[in-house]
Amino acid sequence: MMKQAVIVLAVLGIAFSAPQPRKQFSEHVSEFLNIIEEEAGDEIYNLMQQYLEFEEFRTALAYTRSTNFRDLIYEMEDLPEFNAVLDFLEKDNIDIHTFIDLLNEILEDIEKMKRNTRQSVSGTTMTDFIYDSIAVFPTAKLSALFDEKMANDEAFSTALINLRSEEFSQLANALFENEIFRQEIQSLRENGVEIEVLMDEVLAIFGQTLP
Repeated sequence: MMKQAVIVLAVLGIAFSAPQPRKQFSEHVSEFLNIIEEEAGDEIYNLMQQYLEFEEFRTALAYTRSTNFRDLIYEMEDLPEFNAVLDFLEKDNIDIHTFIDLLNEILEDIEKMKRNTRQSVSGTTMTDFIYDSIAVFPTAKLSALFDEKMANDEAFSTALINLRSEEFSQLANALFENEIFRQEIQSLRENGVEIEVLMDEVLAIFGQTLP
C-alpha cells in the first residue's frame, strides 16, 4: 500500500508544477476511462448527485479545491524524497497529469450538478463515494484490457513493471520515513482525503486490486 499511495501523491504534486510534456502512457489510461464512461458513467453521475446531500462529502470536496490543499502539495514538493519519486515516474514515461486532469474534471462536474436523482449509497464520506463508484466499474472488461496490454504493449508493460521494482520500493520507503511527509498525510486524512483509498480507485481503473 505504501508504494501505491506515493504514486497518488506524486500525481497531485506534479499537477501544481510547471507544465510537462504529454507522454504516451496517457493514451493507455484514456482507453480504460472510456470503458468506464461507456459502461458506468450514468451510475457514477447519479452517485455524485446523491453524495452532494451529505456534509462530510461536501466538506472533503471543498478541501480539495482550497488553497490549504494546494499549499500542502507545494510543501511536499520541497522534500527531496518526494522529488525523487517524481523523477522516477517521469523517467518511466508515466503521464501523471492524466490522473489529476481526471480529478479536476470530476470536481468541476460535481459543482455543476443538480441534486434531483435518488440512488442507494453506502455512506456519507468521500471514501464511501469512491468505493461506491468502484463497485459499478466494469471490472471484467478493464481487467481484460489490462492483461492484453501487459502481454502485447511493451511501453505499457515496462512502465507497470518498473513501478513494482525494488528501486521504486526504496524510493517510496524513504519518503514514508520522512516525518514531515507523515504529518502531511495525516493532515489530508483529517480533511477527509484518504490517499490509500484514492490509490484503490486508480488500481480499479485498470481492473486491478491490491494483492
